[in-house]
Amino acid sequence: MALDFSLNEPYFRIQIAGREETFPTVLDVSSFLYDLNLLYEIARLATDPNYDEFRFSRFVYFRSGRPLKEADRLRIQSLRQESPLALVAVLTAVPVAIGAVWGVVQIVEKIANAPLNRRKLKAEVEKLERENRETARSSQALIPDNDEQVRSVLRVREAEQLFDSVAGRLERSSVHIKELEIEIVQPRRIRKSE
Repeated sequence: MALDFSLNEPYFRIQIAGREETFPTVLDVSSFLYDLNLLYEIARLATDPNYDEFRFSRFVYFRSGRPLKEADRLRIQSLRQESPLALVAVLTAVPVAIGAVWGVVQIVEKIANAPLNRRKLKAEVEKLERENRETARSSQALIPDNDEQVRSVLRVREAEQLFDSVAGRLERSSVHIKELEIEIVQPRRIRKSE
């Protein structure tokens, strides 16, 4: 299967530093990663207009219950599994992914009090939106880009209860998020010599 992720396009880099018991179980670590991914995927399915036809049900908890395209899935850039856990996930920076990123930010801030420079992220997102304004206009859909809009869309799409359930599992996890940093990485352009 070919990867649909390219370092030649702008992408979100989501860095997470964990805090956990001295020797967490494999189940604790794998459950934390699964729930973090599930939180993102529920938010993406709810807020991305490309998935408007998807209907939420209890099957969203199953691995095959979330029909995201490969290009829309989180990718691991690096994962350090020793204590503390360190994860760097990447995601193509397209306007329709903004709602899912804000959904993750909202929950992490709630459950972890993780320091996050919202102002910097908001500025980077606005820059991305300006650069991709034509794409957003052609879709004729509202792309949620703040906490209230994300919550509203989750509610309308009947995904809020599922989203909050996964957030609760993350909150009760023995692996906690200590720090979260999100940035938009612009690809390096290689200049051709003339």
